[in-house]
Amino acid sequence: MSKIGIKYVLAQKYIFDPNSNSLVDQSDDDSLVRLGSNESRILTLLCEHPNEVVTRDQLHEFVWRDQGFQVDDSSLTQAISTLRKMLKDSTKSPQFVKTVPKRGYQLISSVERETPTPQTEEKAATPAAEPALASITTSQLKESKAEQNTKKQAFWSNWDTNTRILLLVAILLPIIALMIPNSSPSTFRAVTVVNDVPVKTTEGHPDLTNWMESIESCVDHYMTAYTDESDPVEVIATASQSEQLYLSYIHGPQFTSENSTVRLVGKQQDLAKICAKGGRK
Repeated sequence: MSKIGIKYVLAQKYIFDPNSNSLVDQSDDDSLVRLGSNESRILTLLCEHPNEVVTRDQLHEFVWRDQGFQVDDSSLTQAISTLRKMLKDSTKSPQFVKTVPKRGYQLISSVERETPTPQTEEKAATPAAEPALASITTSQLKESKAEQNTKKQAFWSNWDTNTRILLLVAILLPIIALMIPNSSPSTFRAVTVVNDVPVKTTEGHPDLTNWMESIESCVDHYMTAYTDESDPVEVIATASQSEQLYLSYIHGPQFTSENSTVRLVGKQQDLAKICAKGGRK
């Protein structure tokens, strides 16, 4: 029922701000008291109906039911008691909240509304919001860049120069093959065919005879594990002098997200597990 920016002056003593749940005592050197959410909503409803009897049911509805809660009457009694303590009000001789037996409660003090102008609210809110936004944005950017740099350093530090170059080539070959469909056929040469899928390597690449068994076995495991419409259309094989083989599986244009690269080291015994998994998660 309260509106943003509205404050209430009670008996020329307290300034109540329902938006911040605060109560300022002007007679006590502007001391500030923070109200609980229940007490704040009770006082808001009473301020909206000064000198009127607000029933217990109305208070239950506004304070709890509208927020999705169902409480017994003792919760209201306890909240009223807490509110009186914060207002330094007496139960026997109340100056603010009066109990109306069998009905509810009544705010008997004078109540004045203070409504700031829209220009005042805008001037007060804008300067505080902009630095906060700038601070958050700058902080997030710094953290993001630092995290990215850390990940890059950790990844590349595990590979020597030759391995890095081969890994880049293995990753880029499928992309180049898809982006340049009209490239010269002499760029690649056939190595073998496994389950109707051609296995190729680049022209001038060292002989892959020693790897042939691993190539055929790995491609076969991959095809067996993923037999569907997204089967690869070709496989590009590259090997290094450090006994490492890279198999890049290239899928059709509609399944480019399935492209993956498998790295084999020496004569691994768990080809079925490694090759069947491919680059998929």
